[in-house]
Amino acid sequence: MTNAGRNRNTTSRRPPRWPLLTVIVVCALLLTATAWWFIEPSLLRPTLSASTRAELPARTQSLMDLSDITARSIVPASYQTATEGLARQYMSAFLHQQFTAMWPLLHPDMQALWPGESAFARFWQARLQGYTVQQFTIGAARWLPKWVYPETMKEYNDVLAVPVSLALQAGAAITGDPSAPPEDKYPTPLYQNLLLIAQPVRDNAGHLARWLVLDGGPADPEAPILPPIHLAPVSVETPIMMYHHVSNVIPTDVLGMSLTVKNTLFQQQLAYLKQHHYHSITFNQLFDALYFGGPLPLHPIILTFDDGYKDVFTFAYPLLKEYGFTGTFNIISGYVQSPGYLSWGDIRGMLIGGMQIASHTVHHYSMGPLVAYAPTEAQYELQHSKATLQQQLGMTIQQFCYPSGSPFRGGTLSEQRAIEAMLSADGYIGATTDPGQTGVYQSSLSPFALLRIRVDGRATLQDFAYSLPW
Repeated sequence: MTNAGRNRNTTSRRPPRWPLLTVIVVCALLLTATAWWFIEPSLLRPTLSASTRAELPARTQSLMDLSDITARSIVPASYQTATEGLARQYMSAFLHQQFTAMWPLLHPDMQALWPGESAFARFWQARLQGYTVQQFTIGAARWLPKWVYPETMKEYNDVLAVPVSLALQAGAAITGDPSAPPEDKYPTPLYQNLLLIAQPVRDNAGHLARWLVLDGGPADPEAPILPPIHLAPVSVETPIMMYHHVSNVIPTDVLGMSLTVKNTLFQQQLAYLKQHHYHSITFNQLFDALYFGGPLPLHPIILTFDDGYKDVFTFAYPLLKEYGFTGTFNIISGYVQSPGYLSWGDIRGMLIGGMQIASHTVHHYSMGPLVAYAPTEAQYELQHSKATLQQQLGMTIQQFCYPSGSPFRGGTLSEQRAIEAMLSADGYIGATTDPGQTGVYQSSLSPFALLRIRVDGRATLQDFAYSLPW
């Protein structure tokens, strides 16, 4: 046999290499699987099916579990029962006008807003005068991870919201009055699915002790207001400040400079208000004080922002939150989503953050000439802006702001009376002017001519301080 033949035969008898390669590949796969077992167990370890998970025994929920509960929007049955029971107890006392029975169900933070239990009872007696609460209905509770009460701007975490609806009957004195607006005569639609907010309170050991009311929904001072038919003359000292732009860019034209407050100056103004113990209030608080003897904090002030520019969301809103002030934003409904203006998302975000929203017409037309020469168009501006805001935001709009102050700035008395009648008939209860006439006293007899103080962007901090009463 030749050497070549021996070589061929020797080669043919060598063991094949593939078993060794197989061992190497299998070992690599095992090492990879082991690594992934520790790195990402959810990919390799067994998971429970939905049906298996549902069959697991229920675990008692505690406040330690709230973050998990809210993330999944699950309200345990015990929490649902407790909060709905609280809402039923609170509203039952309201139904029977047992206002002193409502008082101990209020959160201490809410009680602190009143001089005492008797003042709370007197307020609700006045607010319900002329109306009978016929019945209420309660929906299912749901979690709100964060909630802000606008009267105090205090933020609460992990609260439960219970939708409550009322059926109200107006008395004969109201239904028989031809000047009474439709909302006064038929108030029930205003009080549908208003959220009663409840918070769990723990005992000294950290266990859930009880639930208390933070916001009474339809039985809360921030619920929609039904103005009295016969108004008593009441005046309260409350400056209403008027802003437009708040920005870090100042225009070069005179009008733009006057309308734009530099964001650093705005911060100084808020710091001044805080230092001098001013407290921002809502328009509901103002009208609760004018009409029903509601309480006001020390040095009340209202901060308003006209037109709905984007920069108020960028600069003003964060500073208001930082200093604990609420603001009212007068929105031109037809300009929302336009370049340089707020989006609906911006407005909803500010609303959740404790801000207030009011109507400023659809197109920012001067209302004096419109009322005089095109009353149908004037009604459209009032009604459609209100309807759009309510539809987009899911809330009742009761405040209005006159574009450029007309007709209370340069208009006639007949135009003023005509716009006031339209506003009342359309369900508004108050309106702010644009100086023109200015001042710090607001009157119950002039709800549609609330006076404001214009904040000029060219003014100094000293000018701002000088314009204030305290």
